[in-house]
Amino acid sequence: MIAFPGSERRSGSEHPAPVLVRLPNYVGDSVMAWPALARLIAAGLHPSLLGPRWAADLFAGSGLAIDPYPRGLGARLTTLRHVAQRSGGRRILLLTHSFSSALEARLAGLAAIGFRKDGRGPLLTTSMGVFPRGHQVDAYWRLADGLCPPAAAPDTVRLPITETARAAARARLEAAGIADRFVLLCPQSGGRHQGHDKDWPAFPDLADALERHGLITVATPGPGEAEGQRQRLVRTRILDGLGLLDVAAIAEQAALVIANDCGLGHVAAAAGTPILSLFGHTDPDRTRPRSPVAEVLGGTGWPSLDQTLALAQRMLASSAEPRQPCLASQASRSHSYHSCGP
Repeated sequence: MIAFPGSERRSGSEHPAPVLVRLPNYVGDSVMAWPALARLIAAGLHPSLLGPRWAADLFAGSGLAIDPYPRGLGARLTTLRHVAQRSGGRRILLLTHSFSSALEARLAGLAAIGFRKDGRGPLLTTSMGVFPRGHQVDAYWRLADGLCPPAAAPDTVRLPITETARAAARARLEAAGIADRFVLLCPQSGGRHQGHDKDWPAFPDLADALERHGLITVATPGPGEAEGQRQRLVRTRILDGLGLLDVAAIAEQAALVIANDCGLGHVAAAAGTPILSLFGHTDPDRTRPRSPVAEVLGGTGWPSLDQTLALAQRMLASSAEPRQPCLASQASRSHSYHSCGP
């Protein structure tokens, strides 16, 4: 286990100071926010998280309280006030950047910390400046500067994975008859960027080529994606119905992950698995997986199938080293949070 720089817990308080945290609205962004959350814990704070319903699954290994953030202004204000009263916190760190998130915090009587964006500066109690350029991990880390001692952002993101998720992953792999090395494919991002599709179009050809080379390919589609992936990836083993942390546990067993710039790609990379991340028209400098075993192709247009297959083969040839798991049991036993090594 490798501690975050500056992650020694502040002394002088047996009871961590409470702070509310509004999580990002997207899976990949929430994964990239995990180092900042771990930094809060290491600084002697106790975050209470509010976010989409899938956040409780994604951060199940953290030991943190996680409340779903509802729709509708009235319901949101009620939730914010309830969590503030339960936790004793009156500050909220906004990992979302919208005007509405700052307005909701102000109306709920909370002191909001966040970036000036979308005209919301006057609503913030503590402004951390304008939204910065650079990687999203560094942006979220910078937001925590207002609450934590100085420290450099880590060069890797590792989610704590529960033994429950690992058991579910082992059961699904066994039920599918997968005992050999496999490649996990994350072929669907579910979105567009500036009018461009975020899904690399050559995943079916890549899956066929990998299978011809004797490799098993696996996909873990999200809700509503399974049938489409079965039709596109005819030879790939489709393991549907998994939670986000189950996907991380599946990825932990994979020899390689190949993914679009998407949430599941970030989840898989945060398991410490080598990942080949494919970019079309999104910016790798902002959202590439933060991992020492990540490689990127594309960014100004999609890479070719030949480029992708050649790099995947090189990564597979060098990925036989065993990886150290990130143990949720260790994270949940104390408020000293760590990143695991690759």
